[in-house]
Amino acid sequence: MGTFKHPLVIAATGYPLHGDAIRVYLRGFYEVETVGHTIWQDGLAELDRQMLLTKPVAIIVDDTFPYPPQEVAQRVKTKLPACGLIYVDASPNIFRVLHCLEQGFVAYLFLGDQLAESLKLVVDMARRGERFLSPHVLGQYERYTMYRGLFTSLPKALLTIFKLMGEGLSVQQIVGRTGLRPEVIYRRQYRLRQHFGVESNEALLEVIQGVFEDTATALAKP
Repeated sequence: MGTFKHPLVIAATGYPLHGDAIRVYLRGFYEVETVGHTIWQDGLAELDRQMLLTKPVAIIVDDTFPYPPQEVAQRVKTKLPACGLIYVDASPNIFRVLHCLEQGFVAYLFLGDQLAESLKLVVDMARRGERFLSPHVLGQYERYTMYRGLFTSLPKALLTIFKLMGEGLSVQQIVGRTGLRPEVIYRRQYRLRQHFGVESNEALLEVIQGVFEDTATALAKP
């Protein structure tokens, strides 16, 4: 592997055009190496290989990279603890945002925000370990801060299920994340429905989404 003129950033994406766009946005400041996932190449294994060979200063992961962001974060933090982690999402969800921040991502970007002008700044901040939330995501985070009192009094066990449902996880996905038995999850969902006074999990999800829905999305509804 040759030497790079500028510090290296890895773009982990399942959509090559995203890597091309990142390369254009960072041109003149950072080199960009794209890591993808195909039937011939395991994306995580290739990411491991690139980290070993190139020692990137930051890694940008987007939601087309077919691995849970927390799994990527764990791999990166094990090998390069100081590497700045950035997540880019086409449809941010406040509970996914919170989980990524807890797992070690320092920046969370919405694909619909104007990234061309800000991405270099975001990478600079991520290298220093400074948090950056793009405007749409920041709006969600501020609403979370405003309304979290509605549920932070929940017992921890129920709050965990509440947040995982808010991420959009199915019961089987929650089983995979927590190791709990399905009947335990069903029981906690029942208690959550009782707490919020609703009859179904669909109605419970509407409560969760309604609390954290950003104003722009609400206004766009008919």
